Amino acid sequence: MNKQISVKVFLWMVMSWSAANLFAQAIYMGINGVPFDGFAMIDSLGNWYYLVVVVEVAVWMYVALYFVKRFLTKVDSPAQIHPNH
Repeated sequence: MNKQISVKVFLWMVMSWSAANLFAQAIYMGINGVPFDGFAMIDSLGNWYYLVVVVEVAVWMYVALYFVKRFLTKVDSPAQIHPNH
């Protein structure tokens, strides 16, 4: 369970997520002529809004911890000295 996602896979995941959001926005604008209305979407969720906020905050915390952990492992790793042969 301690397996880390490689940076390359993580970047592909972020790019796919961004492309899906742009594609959804383009489809919505093509059908309705206006972009998503964030306030209307939040109002339509009702009390489920709080669950969505908790999940989103958890996802962003995971992403932040992932990068902090990677940064700390790079900083704490012993310097490797390569002799000149």
